[in-house]
Amino acid sequence: MTADTSRLPPPATRWVMPALIGYSFSVAPAATILTAVTAVVAGAAPVGITVAIGELVDGLTSAIGQGLGTPAARECYRWVAVIVVLFFLTHLADSARTALGRALGRRVTGRLGERVMMAASEPATIGHLEDPAYLSRLGRARGDGTIDMPPGEAVFGFSTKASMWVTSIGSAALLTQVTWGLGLIVFAVFAVIHSRLVRNYRIAVIETVDQTEKLRRTSYLRDVPTTPGAAREVRLFGLAAFFRDAYQSEWRPNMTEVWQRRREHRLFVVVVVVVTGLTVASVFYYLGYRAATGGSTVGDLAIGGLAVRALLQVLRADDDDLRMGFGSKAAAEAFAFPVVAMPVAPDEDPWPAPVGTISCEELRYRYGGASDEVLHDVDLTVPAGQSLAIVGLNGAGKTTLARLVAGLDAPGGGTVRVGGTPIEDDNRRNWQRQVVAVFQDFARYELTVRDNIAFGSLAHADDEEGLRAVARQAGLLQFVEGLPDGWDTVMSSGYTGGVDASGGEWQRIAIARALFGLRHGARLLIMDEPAASLDARAEAQLYDTFHELTAGATTVAISHRFATVRKAERVVVLDHGRIIEDGTHEELISADGRYAELFRLQAKRFEEAPS
Repeated sequence: MTADTSRLPPPATRWVMPALIGYSFSVAPAATILTAVTAVVAGAAPVGITVAIGELVDGLTSAIGQGLGTPAARECYRWVAVIVVLFFLTHLADSARTALGRALGRRVTGRLGERVMMAASEPATIGHLEDPAYLSRLGRARGDGTIDMPPGEAVFGFSTKASMWVTSIGSAALLTQVTWGLGLIVFAVFAVIHSRLVRNYRIAVIETVDQTEKLRRTSYLRDVPTTPGAAREVRLFGLAAFFRDAYQSEWRPNMTEVWQRRREHRLFVVVVVVVTGLTVASVFYYLGYRAATGGSTVGDLAIGGLAVRALLQVLRADDDDLRMGFGSKAAAEAFAFPVVAMPVAPDEDPWPAPVGTISCEELRYRYGGASDEVLHDVDLTVPAGQSLAIVGLNGAGKTTLARLVAGLDAPGGGTVRVGGTPIEDDNRRNWQRQVVAVFQDFARYELTVRDNIAFGSLAHADDEEGLRAVARQAGLLQFVEGLPDGWDTVMSSGYTGGVDASGGEWQRIAIARALFGLRHGARLLIMDEPAASLDARAEAQLYDTFHELTAGATTVAISHRFATVRKAERVVVLDHGRIIEDGTHEELISADGRYAELFRLQAKRFEEAPS
């Protein structure tokens, strides 16, 4: 049963930026305060430079003809010194803000990523991790999608834009001080244009990415006739005209959208340029007129001109706007996941001992979104210590049944009991601690070979003798001892000193991991095609010692290879989610039913002499 994604509230994007800033403070208060301070300083210092230049211009006007040693000249020197100091302060503060903002963003991304990971790991079942809607929300919370913008990027982008807005608001205030109301008008006009520019910029990025995906197939159709691997068949089958027509039929509609968007963008750019030009020209004309008529000083003219120039940066849409837009959406998705305060761990109370008979009572299961049930009223009792084999065609429900018995899924109906105790949400993790498995798609951890095996019982990872024993049982010890760093070799060539293992070696590692869990108390072993990557000899050796290796444990084996299935004490046959046969190998052969039919079909392949 997959997770009900409606349990996740919809992402609240309206107030996500204030919430993200508040979250940043809770994660790293000192870094948040320092980032805010440096952002304000980096934005305010240019405003101070503008004021100093205006004062310097007025001072120079007064000092003309008075000589270098006059008080007016000395006042000019002081303003020059102020400008130099503020210039260096601007760049130092901006560099510090950049470094602090990036570091804070990474911290926020890491903590929100941890929150999402813990929330996704909190359910004891795994169905929600197979739900496309849930996985999509996981991806969006990490910043996957149109462009990679994790939540922390919004924090960094906000710190940059904050500096810009401090400069712009300060410049508008200076312009208003020079001429009352003028700064407010210019700021309002530029802010409106800015909001539209940012909106268009984000849309353009999204459409460009989407168009790239659409044009990828178009490019493929264009390139097939000239690709060496396909060129022979294109000529032999006369496919050149087909690919030409297919290319044209897809290229023109896709490009029509691009051309339409470009025309709209060009028209908007023209409007922006005209409005901006008229606004700036009007402001400079008015400032010049007031200075010429004595309504203001030359310094006021300089301050006004520099303020307008600073306000022009509002008319810029850049990557920081993308960071805030897309990063905020990722943060909203991350905030929608619940906070899991403690690491995922089993309850302190162990499963009631001893682990007894496993029974499935009227078990039903349906995958999320599916119209048909995978299992229909399955009744099955497995005594403690019995070795059971489950066989059937693909899609019969074998792996689903094994997952329900392991407690990895919650049934849609019916109950799984162990020793009379039902497996439920409040004790599911405790039961899982009693289960080890070798699934067909077992995990391959890019960690040391020691970790890969010790994960079978992590609490006993220091059991060196046990690790060597299970490696020997799985036929892996010689391989481990031949690795560059032995047990501490990382199982991936992507790391210095690491190595890649073959499929068969990885399968042996997975088997050793399960055996290590059995060695330290696990009572149920599930093996889903455990020898799929082993050669025939290695598989035979594994199953010859299978019962010895799993003595005392209940085992459930799923396999298509009947030479190994026949070694089990009991065999059940699944067909379309129902058990249709149950017995020993000999009993099922004598019954001459589905099992006997499948067994003969497989045996026939080996009995037929080559022609």
